[in-house]
Amino acid sequence: MVVAIQRDSQLLDPSPYLGAWVVTLSVVPELGKRYDPKKVEEWVLSFWKEYEIPRKVREQSLSREDAPLFRFLEGPPTANGYMHVGHARGRTFKDIVLRYYRMKGFRVWDQAGWDTQGLPVELEVEKKLGFRSKKDILEYGVEKFIDECQKLVDYYISEWRSASERLGLWLDYDHAYQTRHPRYIEIAWRFLKEMWERGWLYEDLRVVPVCPRCETALSSHEVALGYKVVKDPSLYFKIKLLDEPNTFLVAWTTTPWTIIANEAVAVHPTETYVKIRVGNEFWILAKKRLEAFAKEVGLQSYEIVEEFPGKALEGKVYEHPLLEEVPKHREHRPPHHTVLTAEWVSMEEGTGVVHCAPAHGPEDFELCKSVGIEVFRPIAKNGVFTEDAGKYAGLWFRDASEKVVEDLRRKGLLVYLGWIEHEYPHCWRCDTPLMYYADRQWFIRIEPIKKTMLEENEKIRWRPDWAGKRFEDWLANARDWCVSRERFWGTPLPVWTCRSCGYRLAVGSFEELRKLAKNPQDFVDPHRPWIDRIVLRCPKCGGDMVREPYVVDVWLDSGIAHTAALHQYGWDHLFDELFPYDWITEAVDQTRGWFYTLLVTSVAMYGKTPFRAVLCQGHVLDKYGKKMSKHLGNVIWAKDFMEKFGADLLRLYVTTKAAPWDSINFDPDEVSEIRRQLDILWNCVLFAHTYASMDRWSAENLEKDLGNALPVDRWILYELKRLVEEVEARILNNDLHLAARTVLNFIVEKLSHRYITLIRPRVWLEEDRVEKRSAYATLFYVIKNVLKVLAPFAPFIAEYLYQAFVKRYDPKALESVHMESWPSIPKELLDESCWRGVEKMFVVAEAVLAARTRVGIKRRWPIKRVVVVAREGLEDIAKGVDVVKIYANVKEIELVSDVGKVEGLEKIYEDKDLVVYADLKLDEETLMEGLAKDVVRRVQVLRKEMDLPIDAWIDRLLIYAVGDLRKAVERFRDYIARETRCREIVLLDAPPEGGRKSVVEGMELVIKLEISR
Repeated sequence: MVVAIQRDSQLLDPSPYLGAWVVTLSVVPELGKRYDPKKVEEWVLSFWKEYEIPRKVREQSLSREDAPLFRFLEGPPTANGYMHVGHARGRTFKDIVLRYYRMKGFRVWDQAGWDTQGLPVELEVEKKLGFRSKKDILEYGVEKFIDECQKLVDYYISEWRSASERLGLWLDYDHAYQTRHPRYIEIAWRFLKEMWERGWLYEDLRVVPVCPRCETALSSHEVALGYKVVKDPSLYFKIKLLDEPNTFLVAWTTTPWTIIANEAVAVHPTETYVKIRVGNEFWILAKKRLEAFAKEVGLQSYEIVEEFPGKALEGKVYEHPLLEEVPKHREHRPPHHTVLTAEWVSMEEGTGVVHCAPAHGPEDFELCKSVGIEVFRPIAKNGVFTEDAGKYAGLWFRDASEKVVEDLRRKGLLVYLGWIEHEYPHCWRCDTPLMYYADRQWFIRIEPIKKTMLEENEKIRWRPDWAGKRFEDWLANARDWCVSRERFWGTPLPVWTCRSCGYRLAVGSFEELRKLAKNPQDFVDPHRPWIDRIVLRCPKCGGDMVREPYVVDVWLDSGIAHTAALHQYGWDHLFDELFPYDWITEAVDQTRGWFYTLLVTSVAMYGKTPFRAVLCQGHVLDKYGKKMSKHLGNVIWAKDFMEKFGADLLRLYVTTKAAPWDSINFDPDEVSEIRRQLDILWNCVLFAHTYASMDRWSAENLEKDLGNALPVDRWILYELKRLVEEVEARILNNDLHLAARTVLNFIVEKLSHRYITLIRPRVWLEEDRVEKRSAYATLFYVIKNVLKVLAPFAPFIAEYLYQAFVKRYDPKALESVHMESWPSIPKELLDESCWRGVEKMFVVAEAVLAARTRVGIKRRWPIKRVVVVAREGLEDIAKGVDVVKIYANVKEIELVSDVGKVEGLEKIYEDKDLVVYADLKLDEETLMEGLAKDVVRRVQVLRKEMDLPIDAWIDRLLIYAVGDLRKAVERFRDYIARETRCREIVLLDAPPEGGRKSVVEGMELVIKLEISR
């Protein structure tokens, strides 16, 4: 089967990025003398738009009938804000991998996606409208509120698409899935109906985490996303036993406000408890906690009067510590306000006496339920205590703690008040502290699929490995998924209940809904409030069935993307071809978010994982290591950064700074290093273009010219092969940071510092020579393939240089670098013997350079003689002689196999293969030649400042010099003239008027160029 989808050719107009620049689009752009990222990227954006390059590249990929598929599933960005540099990092990783697989000849599935519903969007709309609570939405009108949500999503999708395309991320945006789309929602209904029919979707009264600001329950994986370190009371207080005079249980809590709803006390049945005498009172707590407790509260004088197991306390009745303040407690009878036993009571903290508020603790709830204690819930879902809370009515739950502590102190029940820093869950979207709250909600059972999820996780390739282990731990401890939300903008829970007989059913499709509905003509939109108006006919009694008034967890929306993304466009027939997906990537915290819900829904529906490999991304912090937030004002927006520095610099910086899964401190000042490396690439291409154009070279005879490659050419070609293989291996292993660093290192060290240095003398040859053409051919071939390897990482500069250089010299080149295949260097261009020899002679050259530095001989001063003693491989090493001559500026190289033939030289290097000797003495001739090279360098600098073309001739070079410097000019007059392209050198006895003054080795030099205009 061939995945080939007709796609809309319309691309985003890049004009917002062009600013004041007017870009004239030519097929072959010019190579300016300096790399300007902004101008480069403006031109490339216009080129891509005019020639529809992204569309052509994607269609080229999908049209390969026999090619393997690479299936990518987009983790959908939430359309409730702008893209910042943290988002840009993850989206860069996606683009690198997708571009690589396209170049490797895969059919790449690259459907984009947007997360469009849920609390994230609702909260942004509330901010826009100035709302402070859920009540404000109801007063405003749900229908109008949903319309505002739709408008907000439309706006931010447009912003995200433009920012993503500015970044260079090529996805199929025209067929992006959207979780708000009716056909997408229909798959959520299908999933929920399957869960209902299996008995895995159920309603129950449970203690769940609730956001009092949003007034809705959250799931455990949402809670895991919002922990913050807070400072809370560490409260030890007394609970009076009714049947023993002056005897108190000592309990501990960090949430004093929950004492208002206390209904029981729990102790461990088999642990030893002690009764201690403190003054005229008796206190009871666990023996294992006594020492730590006494130390913390400062209890210095006490006496142990009795020891007994915790079970001995079971059934004892106590007086509620806030009985007068909360009169409702007077109505509660045993088993309320009694001591219970529970194995989960910890001996690691507190006193071993746990106060239980079944309305606010999951374990408390289950324990109290087991003995028939009813839940006392004197608090509303908005976190405000009701009239049932007596004295505390009207207080927000966190504020009530202070009042509770004051009352316990006044009543003599306060033992000790300290403070503790610990992690406390906050709403992952609005940052409000959560409240555990007994409520009726809808859940999906996890236990029936937990074993399969654990087994499937073992088949997933996690990068890094520890993320897979973290995910395994999360799965092993996963609880039932609370999927209901008491909100408005989301996928409606498709469960209807009969008002007459209570019968319930789940609807799995819109077609089924229309068949069951009494008013199918009113079904216009599956969202609230319209869906709430649909009444079904009860199949049991014929009565009216109304929908349960919930939407579902927004993470369920994105969690069914493996199926719903296709169903939205009627592509269900592609499912078997695309599922499971080959690769996904999002932030590492998605082990408790998207990665988890994807696996839950997929295993529940299909019994297997929906993805084969995961790359986890670290977070992007500010340069001081703080989390970026609008509140702190330290967010760096991606568009703003790209407008200033360019997309390529952003992409390479966030990729190279650290491993993808490591968090990074984003410091804009550090981007200059990436700029420096791209400047070097630009200069390499400019060098090649300058000399190749001067000699009218073209790639027409490329194969022939490459056939005449010299050993150093063979060396760089072999290094190119190694580059291609290493980068490919790094990408396949998700080591994208190492892959990008490898490319940049090759450009700077291998291509610029070494190869171009070595071929400069060849390109300066005046006549047409074979060795000059082979240098041009090699340089062209290497640059072309380096641009292909660089293209996934820095698509803009790679495209620009491909158009400006590669297509200039090879008009038959493809329309875009992004249409090229991943490089494969032909065997006939590779000579490992040459590579080994040149590599060895680079070792020799570096040793000579180190020796120069040690004795203070400048690189421009030639060393007369170097002897290399080769223990083996003399034939290979001989191929690299020119490396030492040119790179280390040595006049004579001798290769010998017998160390005994070396006399009068200093040994400067030795390893298992080589011994290197050098003449480090400077005679007059060497000094003169070095001074002549200093003169040449200063003339070349002046030529550049005067903006002279490389091939321009100087009519007369006027030189005023003194001492040895004058002698050097006289002795090397012809050399200086040749190197500076000068027809005549005139030595003056006085400085020429208007000449350029400088000092060379303490001697005055004045030069002036005379040129016919």
